[in-house]
Amino acid sequence: MLNVLVNCGGIDIPSVIPNMVHYLVLGIQIFIPIVLIVLGMLDMGKAVMSNDEKVMKENQGKLVKRIIYAVLVFLVVALVKTVIGMVAGIDSEDKVADKATISTCINYFVNGVDQ
Repeated sequence: MLNVLVNCGGIDIPSVIPNMVHYLVLGIQIFIPIVLIVLGMLDMGKAVMSNDEKVMKENQGKLVKRIIYAVLVFLVVALVKTVIGMVAGIDSEDKVADKATISTCINYFVNGVDQ
């Protein structure tokens, strides 16, 4: 395994760290929505089996909420990236290099480091 160093904000860090964070975020981004939707489907299945209209309405609401949460979890990486990009905006021409460094560092942690 290569121990490549990447420059992140003037600090050299091993490429293993951004790659681990990338795979952790990717796992969260995929695993949690799937779990939320499956749990919602199980609740809805139980409600349908019970033939109780009130329980079906309650579980239908839960299913919709879980689907919304699943979409939000899936999109959280894009939202965080956008917010950080806005916060790290440049005030003058002197900070153009700093913004590029911040964007590159964020890119390493979100998309991983190509080796």
